[in-house]
Amino acid sequence: MIKLFRYNLSLVLLLLFSCSEYRKILKKEGYEEKLEAAIKYYKEEEYFKASTLFKDIKPLVKGSEESEIVDFYFAYSLYNLKQYDLSAKYFKGFIELFSRSDNVTEAEYLYSISLYKESPNSNLDQSSTLEAISAMQNFINKYPYSDYSKDANTIIDELQIKLETKNFENAKQYYKTRNYKSAIIALDNFESDFPDSSFNEEGSYLKILSQYLISINSFEDLQEERHKETINLYLNFVDKYPKSSFLAEAEKMYVESLNLLTKFAE
Repeated sequence: MIKLFRYNLSLVLLLLFSCSEYRKILKKEGYEEKLEAAIKYYKEEEYFKASTLFKDIKPLVKGSEESEIVDFYFAYSLYNLKQYDLSAKYFKGFIELFSRSDNVTEAEYLYSISLYKESPNSNLDQSSTLEAISAMQNFINKYPYSDYSKDANTIIDELQIKLETKNFENAKQYYKTRNYKSAIIALDNFESDFPDSSFNEEGSYLKILSQYLISINSFEDLQEERHKETINLYLNFVDKYPKSSFLAEAEKMYVESLNLLTKFAE
């Protein structure tokens, strides 16, 4: 018990000394000691203290040799603090200001990663996801043999799925709200925008279902043409997805449309 008390007391004293030392450095004039301390704090993973000192130093070293390292590690500190909106901003500033730096490749990757980290869930607005995909693709195009390129490609695939999910759910929403004509148009547009998406199978089925519901709810003089369109959609679907889990349900609408066309012919 006594040993534990002494340990806790020592830890408290160490923390108090550390905070006192940090406050003294903050109050110092000039930047040399602050820079030395900021790098020390960064290496010790005390990123808040490091970022505060780097922020203080930034205007003092502007235009000097030290400006590059201060700007880079300031952005990196913000990244490690998970302040990704700010780290993206400052990495971008570093890239523009120090385009010939040895650190610029890493900065460009971390700029892209910061945007990726800011990308929201698929049910929210995806403008930042588009920005992240663009930045990541630009990085791959610029540094195809970089050590980061493999991870960058994996991240693009992940973001693409998120983007597809958002767009597909938007298109599907027309079907859910019984706006069937708009659903067909939106699902066609989705397939055009994302031709390789795994969602296209379900989208093709929903187009058959939407067209079928339009057909059976139409005036009698319009039903024949609209059932023909249901049949065409089904035939395209079965050619493309012959083993689809939606096939049985789609076939029911196909058969029903054929039966109705037979009655019209009679």
